Amino acid sequence: MSHDQLESALRERLKQNLESGISQGIFPGGIATLARDGLPAITVAVGKTEGAQDEQEQAFGSVEEPNMTSSASPADSSKHGDGKKDGIEVDANTMYDMASLTKVMVALPLVLLSVQEGRLSLTDSVTRHLPELEEGTDATTKRKITLLHLLTHTSGLPAWRPFFLYARGVKEYLRLIAAEAMTGTPGKQVVYSDLGFMLLGFILERAWDEPLDQLAQRLIFQPSGLTRTCYLPLQHDGLDVSAIAPTENGNAYEQDMARQQLIQEEALGLPSARELSERLACFDWRRGIIRGSVHDCNAYHGLDGVSGHAGLFSTSADTERYMRIWTSNESPVRIDPVLRATAVRSHTGELAPMRALGWEASATGGTLEQMAAGCTGGDVLSSQAFGHTGFTGTSIWRDPARGATLIILTNRVHPTVSSLIGPWRRSVCNQLFSLIGTAGSS
Repeated sequence: MSHDQLESALRERLKQNLESGISQGIFPGGIATLARDGLPAITVAVGKTEGAQDEQEQAFGSVEEPNMTSSASPADSSKHGDGKKDGIEVDANTMYDMASLTKVMVALPLVLLSVQEGRLSLTDSVTRHLPELEEGTDATTKRKITLLHLLTHTSGLPAWRPFFLYARGVKEYLRLIAAEAMTGTPGKQVVYSDLGFMLLGFILERAWDEPLDQLAQRLIFQPSGLTRTCYLPLQHDGLDVSAIAPTENGNAYEQDMARQQLIQEEALGLPSARELSERLACFDWRRGIIRGSVHDCNAYHGLDGVSGHAGLFSTSADTERYMRIWTSNESPVRIDPVLRATAVRSHTGELAPMRALGWEASATGGTLEQMAAGCTGGDVLSSQAFGHTGFTGTSIWRDPARGATLIILTNRVHPTVSSLIGPWRRSVCNQLFSLIGTAGSS
């Protein structure tokens, strides 16, 4: 296949897959960028930022703007856009709630920069920087948690807790995490944990004595030329809110997660179940379409929209620029080559699923159990590949053996959460990466 034929085939395959996702009702629109080393990136945008207003009203009643953190109110948000509710075409300027891509676009690079600046070590105990964790449950075990454990999701901390029902601010979150029982032993299991990356955000703020959003702007976004990447986009003057893809209609999905947590606590006869039930009954959940404020409830309600685990907004073009930190030696943000290589390599032995530092590692070449657990990037990635996904419908996968990075941004939580994103994403990765030869292939 000639260069021009391959370019055309890749572009058409991206377009077909985005159209397929729309027709299946997974998302109303999306944008995909395929960046290959030494070649211009291929970007395809299809669909709109949201469905038609009458379809949303039929399913959910009238569409309201969300309550906002910060000074921006629902009424204020209308001044940023044209007031249309039927969505605009997705394009290169469309901003998406990146969800857990925050972990690898903010927390991970800042930790690595902190290490090479001598402010942190990957082997530091978490209690060295957050001594509050020694004041609660399982303090002896928590002293054994290192930054490496947090980054590889092997800390033994729970995956998620609805702390936003109880607390606001870092101090209160630290109190609750200190009181939380460990669910495992550091280094002995892989359990993807938002709590671990909340802690990394708190540690970074203390290491630099600077708020996390400002630190990310100063050390990553500004030097990398990421002009449409930020936390709290509604606080940025001149931003057109209509260019932000909306997320869920309220927080029904996370509300159900909190109910499931209650069912588990009641089944175990835990005394905490009564308070959780009371908190659930009186909590003021967001109503209407969420746009411009972070979808994640712990980030939004509990941590004022800024956290190491969620809260970032960005575009496809900015995400491609960010990934040059991991693909080019000419990036304005320099992570030590040894640290960079360490970060993208699996460190979880025979545990499944395979995790690098922050990143998910390709299961290719792993044990039968690891390959069966799979990875979100599909089945044809090389053993060198690494990536990450965001709950809202975002993803990055990089395969160094193919010299290719695939970035897909959608809002699959709009207006409700689609469970079809996983199979769709793996299929797209399989199709695109299989068209691109590895080094040395014909």
